[in-house]
Amino acid sequence: MHDFTFESASKLIGRQVTLSDSAQNTVALTVSDVVRTAIDGDEWEGFEVQLTGDESFSIRQGTYRLSHDSFTPGDVFITAHGPIEYQTVISRRR
Repeated sequence: MHDFTFESASKLIGRQVTLSDSAQNTVALTVSDVVRTAIDGDEWEGFEVQLTGDESFSIRQGTYRLSHDSFTPGDVFITAHGPIEYQTVISRRR
């Protein structure tokens, strides 16, 4: 997921990404916002990706595979922030 950056994630606002679990169950989520976190700077890249689902499913907190044609798929930790709102935070050394 080295190519999943703040810039590339920001281009996905309003578009759908796919989330899959270890049993290969998949759901489509819409990227609703991308925000830099306090750690973001010269040494670290930090941003949160806010995602929106729909009421036909719910996602438990955990690790899932995130994918889209614009970046290499990778595992992210997802947390729920409402009935259909989810979030992942990316923090890594530049």
